[in-house]
Amino acid sequence: MLLRLKPDQGGDGTVYGIIAMNDTGSDILSLFDADMLYLGNLQGYSGWLGNIGIRFANGIVNSYPAILVEVQLVRDDDSPWSNWIEEVAMVQPLLLSVSRLSGIGIRGALYIGTAPGNHFLAVATTKGGLNSLF
Repeated sequence: MLLRLKPDQGGDGTVYGIIAMNDTGSDILSLFDADMLYLGNLQGYSGWLGNIGIRFANGIVNSYPAILVEVQLVRDDDSPWSNWIEEVAMVQPLLLSVSRLSGIGIRGALYIGTAPGNHFLAVATTKGGLNSLF
């Protein structure tokens, strides 16, 4: 997925590609502090939302900075697969054992499904597109 700051929020429109895992248990996009280095000039960016508390599956709650971003899903050849989706993201320290997780907005833009006996995940931007994959 490509990630860029909203130009109308004071960002410079820098586009930065990331890979995020689709996790149905995650309700916020996770970014790493190292990602912020690639997103352009953040000093004037007004999309910062302050700190938010995040509860992890083990019950621990940590506080992280939150930022409003736009994400776009892309195909393997980097062509757009969706419109730009406004998403709130938390910014956490980079740890090698931690993956970036998707947020609610990304899952709301996709139809995701599996069928009994199938060993693959089908993803489409329309319900008809999802039906055609099975």
